[in-house]
Amino acid sequence: MVYKVIHGITMKLTKEINALLGNRIASDHLQVLGQLLACDSLEDVQKLLADNGIHDSAESGSFLYNPPTPGTDIPEEWHDCLDMDSLNNFEEGEYVGYSTNNKYIFAVIVEELPGNPGPYLRRYKIEIGEGEPTEVSCLDLYQFKRQKKQQAEGKSCTSAEPPCMELVPLAGAVPHSTQPSTSRPSSTRSSPTSIDEAKREIDKCLAEIWPLPENERLKAIKRLYLRWHPDKNPDYNLLATEAFKYLMNRINELNSGQSRGRTASPSHSRGNSHFRDFYQQWNQEARQHRDGRERFSRANHSYNFWAHNENVPRPNREEAQRWCRQARCDLNAAYKDIGGGSTEWCLFKVHQAVEKSLIAAEYKRHGQHPTSKSISAIALRVSRYNAQLRDLPQIVENLKSLGVDAKNTQYPDCHPFPHIPNGQFRSENEMLAVNKASELLGKVEAYVN
Repeated sequence: MVYKVIHGITMKLTKEINALLGNRIASDHLQVLGQLLACDSLEDVQKLLADNGIHDSAESGSFLYNPPTPGTDIPEEWHDCLDMDSLNNFEEGEYVGYSTNNKYIFAVIVEELPGNPGPYLRRYKIEIGEGEPTEVSCLDLYQFKRQKKQQAEGKSCTSAEPPCMELVPLAGAVPHSTQPSTSRPSSTRSSPTSIDEAKREIDKCLAEIWPLPENERLKAIKRLYLRWHPDKNPDYNLLATEAFKYLMNRINELNSGQSRGRTASPSHSRGNSHFRDFYQQWNQEARQHRDGRERFSRANHSYNFWAHNENVPRPNREEAQRWCRQARCDLNAAYKDIGGGSTEWCLFKVHQAVEKSLIAAEYKRHGQHPTSKSISAIALRVSRYNAQLRDLPQIVENLKSLGVDAKNTQYPDCHPFPHIPNGQFRSENEMLAVNKASELLGKVEAYVN
């Protein structure tokens, strides 16, 4: 019997290690290998693996933790899904497109850099898979569009309506400025529904773009050109065609030094800017984008990057903030239990606050609920997201040493007969645990906000 148990554990260990090797062992799994050696039964092995979110790769069809590698090329069929608006907000940890060397690659936002003088001059640090983060212009970064839901059943897009594919607000994204006249991001506005509205948007964009330095102005004009190019807007071709003609006329007027109302002024005139030298190149890119989209659409029901690539993380700040709020409520409830004679109940509520805090950090980074149920495993993973979170694993271990646990604080069968959780924990640990958990939650709240 003992042999069978040992053999079963050995076989399970071998299977799981092979599975891990096939998925590039994560650092938070290394400590689990040591804990496996202390297991007394196959059930203990299975429980430990489940608690740490480790599953047999052959049994799981999910590629949730294997998103595209930063720095790799974005497939051509998804180029048309890159949003051409120049004023998008980007969340830390968000997967985006990065334009470099005439190609688009996957990148991950590390942080926005402070001190930029205008919405078109914002700069970010991004991860593209090679050494230290790279500093880039916001004009080189692209969000992936989200598919707009139909407002009425059976309704389809027409040439006079907004596109079926537009940028739905990234959960948690907020404007960089509360003044609508300057840097209102595309993620907070809908596409124009009339030619007059489109013209007003074009005039506003050109007024802000034209004073930019030559290199940045060229990037911004290219994006505006592609935003309204008919090949990029097959769902509302009529509106896009008229807006595109208007855009060409306005660029020509500005290039020749002509002014129209407040849109242009003598200081805005840049007669040496010959964007027409790039029109052929941009037209070709627009056609390639449309061809890629059409090839994909012929073999699939819808053209939706996010639905087709469920493995790509989508930061969700609003959901993270929601979990933080509940974590704070749990912690306040634990504080009220101090000295009440039910230490196990106080420590259980502390565990709830800690678990929800860590889940909040996962939503901020990936927009998803973690699969692991172990606060140690989640804390170890979360600690890699930001420098201010690095000591979370140590805080969690300190809390566990004080008795913070999800099951030991609840169930009698976690203690030797005839004891129950009440009376098995030291009351002096209550305040220590609440304070430690408050420190952890404070760090997560700063990261989330």
